[in-house]
Amino acid sequence: MNDEHATSALPPYEFGRCPCGGTYESKLVEVRMTVQGEVVVLSDVPQGACPVCGSRVYKAGMLEDIEALMRGRSAPPRPHIPA
Repeated sequence: MNDEHATSALPPYEFGRCPCGGTYESKLVEVRMTVQGEVVVLSDVPQGACPVCGSRVYKAGMLEDIEALMRGRSAPPRPHIPA
């Protein structure tokens, strides 16, 4: 994941507490990466961001989808959860 930019809508995801003691804030981000020599932009990726230490986390299923894309395979469709 090369670059991330926050978007305005907040998703209904819970990320819990950060090891530093902060509470992850849920937001949607844009993730840019290079896949097989081409730049791919994923929009509205749920991310937890700790306001205390700056740590960023993603749900395991989302990371699996991103890894599948990076390997050049299509990620399985996931149900859309309205924000």
